[in-house]
Amino acid sequence: MFAIGGKGSSRGSSRGEKDQRSQLAERLRARAPEIQQAILDRLDGLEGDTPVRAPDYLHGLNEAVRRGVEYGIEVMAVGAERAEPAPLALPSQVRMAARHRIPLAHVIRRLTVAKGSFQQFVLEEAAAISDLGPGQLADALAAQECVLQRLIATASEEHRRETAAPAPTREARAAERVRRLLAGEQVDASLLEYDLSGHHLGLVARTAAAHPLLRQLSAEVDGRLLAVAPNEGETWAWIGARRPIDVEPVLRWARDSWPDSTPLGVGEVAAGLSGWRRTHRQAQAAAGLGRAGSHAVLRYRDVAMIAAAAKDPLLVASLRELYLAPLAEKGHRAVPLRETLRAYFAAEGNASSACSALGVSRQTVANRLQTVEERLQHPLAKCADALQVALSLEELGHFPDLPNSRS
Repeated sequence: MFAIGGKGSSRGSSRGEKDQRSQLAERLRARAPEIQQAILDRLDGLEGDTPVRAPDYLHGLNEAVRRGVEYGIEVMAVGAERAEPAPLALPSQVRMAARHRIPLAHVIRRLTVAKGSFQQFVLEEAAAISDLGPGQLADALAAQECVLQRLIATASEEHRRETAAPAPTREARAAERVRRLLAGEQVDASLLEYDLSGHHLGLVARTAAAHPLLRQLSAEVDGRLLAVAPNEGETWAWIGARRPIDVEPVLRWARDSWPDSTPLGVGEVAAGLSGWRRTHRQAQAAAGLGRAGSHAVLRYRDVAMIAAAAKDPLLVASLRELYLAPLAEKGHRAVPLRETLRAYFAAEGNASSACSALGVSRQTVANRLQTVEERLQHPLAKCADALQVALSLEELGHFPDLPNSRS
């Protein structure tokens, strides 16, 4: 997305400038994760009161920023003539933005802001290279601006093509109205054939083919179903009723009949239009944590703190380093510390119950808990809440690279 060095520069052919360019690229490559996060933070600040939080859009945005930063560094290292074309993730995200009704002007502004954030790191690292002259830096920044203009031209064409797509179907129009209602717009909701003034239970399935199952579920609890597929990877649904909905029959049916291969997030019952929006956001947060298998169906109230933690990259990284990494290291005797902690917390701190669940002696559990405190260098009583969140995030697949996982 961002490029330093361009065609036609007489300095680009000199050995000295190439060495300086490679040196600058290496310094930036070492900070690539930091650059990516800084850009994502700046873009998040542009979202306003109604940010797009669809998983397909957020995943595409993260990938586009990551590949864009890599591309900018690559061009800087090898020159524009030898660099590969801009990664496909960039035009793909522009098309995604168009599908989510993000105007072209906003897309262009985000490209410009991202370039500005990248440029700040370039200036910081360039200042540390003593033999990089101001003229060379000015040429590089000018080339960066030229590349941005080419990307803007590509983005404009991709956005135009996407918005010129054929007229949407009735299902697509319903999904669009749902999206606009969620964003707080004033929309004629009659097409939805659903009473927004009643009580609602939000559901989000991580598949676009969940309608038959959701119809069975709504019939089971005698509710009115509203379901749309806003993208290829999700179904957003609500079960509506005139009276408050009992969630337990919904959960029982889901645990018995919902396929383990498809994550399903379940919100909390709420009333009115504001409640309709809130229960959807809750279901979406829960679905974002779900994974195939025993954690396919998740209710928001059971994972609310974990869902909030998962949205904070600093907190996730800190929980891993402070609480899980020390327990993943094996000492001279390999003991299942994290499994012991899970059993201990599941037993609400009752060591005897933990012993029974693990099939070991009470002394063994006590020794393992003491080892945990020694490795964490912190009393268990003072870090139990944070430790439980960290263990839950691991169990939900947030730390796949953790050594000795679940041991």
